[in-house]
Amino acid sequence: MKRLAPRVRRLALTSVAALATLGSAASAEAGPWTRDPGHFYVNLSYQYMSTRRIYGADFSAQDLGATYTQHQANFYGEVGMIQRWLTATIEATAFRHNELVGQGYTQGMGDMRFGFWTGLVERPFRLTAAFLAGLPSGDPKPSAGPLADPEATLIANSLPTGDGETDFEGRLSFGYSFGKARRWPLEHYVVAEAGYWLRTKGFFDAFTYKAELGTKLPFRFVERFWLIFRFFGQESFVTAQESPSSFSGSGLGNGVTFNAYGVELAGRIAAGLGFNIGVDGAFRARLVPATPNLKVGLSYQF
Repeated sequence: MKRLAPRVRRLALTSVAALATLGSAASAEAGPWTRDPGHFYVNLSYQYMSTRRIYGADFSAQDLGATYTQHQANFYGEVGMIQRWLTATIEATAFRHNELVGQGYTQGMGDMRFGFWTGLVERPFRLTAAFLAGLPSGDPKPSAGPLADPEATLIANSLPTGDGETDFEGRLSFGYSFGKARRWPLEHYVVAEAGYWLRTKGFFDAFTYKAELGTKLPFRFVERFWLIFRFFGQESFVTAQESPSSFSGSGLGNGVTFNAYGVELAGRIAAGLGFNIGVDGAFRARLVPATPNLKVGLSYQF
């Protein structure tokens, strides 16, 4: 690991560990529509971001002092187990590469999350409850090696691949589809979600939320595509009295707050094979990148 520039040294522990949070904030999920028994969905995706600016503890965009880049390969899967009552999900960061260009990098597997979704209401709208459990399969404190100097150790510690904690979230997911009628041929769906994220090991709990609108045109070939708009985020329960030193590199995403947008195009290639391409970005945030997050993915369902 190379030595840290003075500006990077000051921000490393307070900022860089949180940079990976937004990249996984809008990961795939079962949502209000559960799957029939024996039916499944899998998605492999790649995400990329690069920036010299982050949102600081006071919500202002600040210069990091070096370019931070992140490459991330993700896996998501869901399978129907009991009609209406149980759909199981798994999501994992299969590989994450974090780098402060010219300073050093870390890489490895990230964290995993398991979910159980049950349908509470089916008509005239969908209402589903979920219980999600995160497992710390990533490395919360990467090493720069036994012979590394203190500054190399500092930068390695500030580029974790996981948060090092087991966490839990309870969530409610509302969904409604409409359109595709004689007077209104467009097809739409809306999703609204809210959850409480219980953190451990000294992390601040958070409120999570998402609002999503999907639209499909009725024309030949074009009807293969959904255009999706999202507004999502999380609000950490950190108090106003907490100093910026509370947001340390002790774990991925500790104290993070953000409001973000997302735009995505999802399409069907053939049979159950599909693809998606999109961009997410925070417009009000604390300790996340002040840059868009680009993503592409391939999916298959049966």
